[in-house]
Amino acid sequence: MKKVAFYGRYSSVMQTEQSIEGQLHVCEQYAAANDLQIVRQYVDRATSGKTDNRPQFQQMISDSERRLFESILVYKLDRFARNRYDSLIYKHKLKEQGIRVISATEPLSDTPEGVIFEALIEGMDEYYSAELGRKMKRGKQESFRKGRFIGKLPPFGYKVVNHRLAVDELAAPIAQEIFSRYAAGEKQNKILTDLNRRGIHNAAGRPWNKVNMTMMFKNRIYIGIYSVADYGEAECPAIIDKEVFDMVQKKKQESVHRARANKTDFDYILTGHMTCARCGASVCGCSMQQGKYHYYQCHKHCGHRIRAEELHERVKRALAEYLTEDKMQELAQGAYDVYLNEQVSDERPLLEKELADVEKQLQNAVQAILRGVELDTLNNTIEELKARRDELRAKIEDAPTPLPKLTYDMFVAMLHLIVERAAETDDLAKLLHTVINRIIIDDQDIIICINLTDEDNEPPMEQIRFRVMDKSATLTLNLTQNWLLIPA
Repeated sequence: MKKVAFYGRYSSVMQTEQSIEGQLHVCEQYAAANDLQIVRQYVDRATSGKTDNRPQFQQMISDSERRLFESILVYKLDRFARNRYDSLIYKHKLKEQGIRVISATEPLSDTPEGVIFEALIEGMDEYYSAELGRKMKRGKQESFRKGRFIGKLPPFGYKVVNHRLAVDELAAPIAQEIFSRYAAGEKQNKILTDLNRRGIHNAAGRPWNKVNMTMMFKNRIYIGIYSVADYGEAECPAIIDKEVFDMVQKKKQESVHRARANKTDFDYILTGHMTCARCGASVCGCSMQQGKYHYYQCHKHCGHRIRAEELHERVKRALAEYLTEDKMQELAQGAYDVYLNEQVSDERPLLEKELADVEKQLQNAVQAILRGVELDTLNNTIEELKARRDELRAKIEDAPTPLPKLTYDMFVAMLHLIVERAAETDDLAKLLHTVINRIIIDDQDIIICINLTDEDNEPPMEQIRFRVMDKSATLTLNLTQNWLLIPA
């Protein structure tokens, strides 16, 4: 049974606690029907969803980094956020931690097409100069200027409180221990092995490795300097003495020759996307002979090992053959359909017009009193107008922000850009994030599962299959047989 957190919100003081009770009741029914256990509840009362400045919402985001739950359950997605930009940013941040947002009443966004939609929208900033990308960038710049943390995850030893970096009382002493041990001359491998043996995970909740520990040693955030490329520097709490930090830099510099001998710049872009069909474990990147050779290997060491460079090339060729013009249009259409379903009408102009009319009527009433009309005559009218004015103001504040006006052709064009970039630069990461659900390594076969539903398949994904050993084998596309059972 998966552990989930319930998040509820109502917007206006004119609503009541019954709104939360209703949301919770529906979510409890959904949880019971889908083998979910609600282990935590976060509720923001009389709080607009157009801002992320919500105490319980931020507490939930902070708790998500501690892996207290596996998903977040809401009555409707607009309870999570009405501001679509905040929604995409926070859902992406949660996804980096393996946590998804589930709507009890709107299952469409969890479909494979919904995954493609979110991936394309998230990529707008990089691949398409759309309004969404510009607003997200401007929002980040403004947040950084105000001293807020704008990264995906805070560094090990820190947490985010009210958008700002704060010292994590539990992890900070361990960060100090790591720096002190290395500054005293202890080998990096010995330190990370000891941490993993003690069950202490890195900032992402995973076992330590050389890469993330080396990045930790370089990060000046530990001496109170938070810097972001193109944005500048800001102050933050320091948890490492500058003398210790400088000693670590000196030790790293002294070992630069040895580091070069062992260093590998190879990017294992398929890590996190691959599963071993034999045991169900993840398949991760590894190197041998001091980074000379690169492989993907089942982390339970059940026998699967494939040369990484060769697998990258074969996956790229497989996707190139699969992603015909018709197929890209089909993927783009699925994402565009989700976009149309997510669209909301902008009711603010009508609400603002009515608000102006109400305020004008209030002014007329005041003028009438000044001209000598008895207050008792207009008292009821004035109270009704004030109530309506307050109601309209609350509705305008909570009115959902429509997504930028996008067209089907924009989705097709951006998908083309993602594919073309992957072909030109060997960087498949964005393409994998957009269209691939997972890659399954079998004894004889490599199976790529695509984010487009095909109920005839098991698992229910369109699949590309090719042989591990036969480099010249023709790809088998769109298999329609239940030919493979994948361990859960």
